[in-house]
Amino acid sequence: MSFREKSAWITLATVLVCFGAYFGALLTGHVRGFQALFFLLICGVGLIGLQLGLTLIAALTTPRDGRAPRDEREILIQARSHTIGYHVLMVWGLAMFIPIHLGHSALDMANFALLGVVIATLVVAVAQIVTFRRGA
Repeated sequence: MSFREKSAWITLATVLVCFGAYFGALLTGHVRGFQALFFLLICGVGLIGLQLGLTLIAALTTPRDGRAPRDEREILIQARSHTIGYHVLMVWGLAMFIPIHLGHSALDMANFALLGVVIATLVVAVAQIVTFRRGA
């Protein structure tokens, strides 16, 4: 497995764990109001720590691959996956008008926007993994 594919797996796993914990706590009602902001900060710091640690381990297990410049295939995979993620984010942005008209609070809207970014990030990671696996 190449370093770039490992990096996509790391992104998928860490975003699922950290923001899964955040949105799970929100949905179950364990955090509310400013507690949610503090918990979001903890999840963000946890995401950064996990990403740094796991990426360092991936770079050490594939030292040549981690330092090599991206080849044409990897550039194409990155471009395709980010294009898919962009489209998901744009559709999510348009769909944000639904909760606005249903009267959700500003904090809810901020969480809906954050969820859109998280979903787009997960879509990018999954698209990269699938493309690396298919060999396209």
